[in-house]
Amino acid sequence: MNFSENVWKTIGRGTAHPSEVLNTLIELDNRKGQIGLWALENELREKMLLLRPSARPLAQAWLEATILYRTTYYPEGRLSRLFHRFSQPKQEPLPIAS
Repeated sequence: MNFSENVWKTIGRGTAHPSEVLNTLIELDNRKGQIGLWALENELREKMLLLRPSARPLAQAWLEATILYRTTYYPEGRLSRLFHRFSQPKQEPLPIAS
C-alpha cells in the first residue's frame, strides 16, 4: 500500500493513532524524501475541501503533522522556499488601494 492510500484509509476510518501517523511520515521520508513529503502535503491541501465536514479535522491534523515533520527535518533554505512557492496554487493578487 502506498503512503497516500494509508493516509486516506485512516481519514476514511475516522481515527489515526499518533504512532501510525509518525511511522507513515518516517517511512515516506525514508523512501521518497522531502519531495514525497511535499507531494503528500499538496495532495492533502487539494483534497481538503472535497472531504465531508466530519473528516476535515483528521485531514487537517495529517496536514499539520506533515508540515511539522517536514519543517523539523528539512529546515527551509532558499531553494526549498522557492520550490515550495512554485508548487503552491496561484493566488489572486490583492487589489491596489487608491
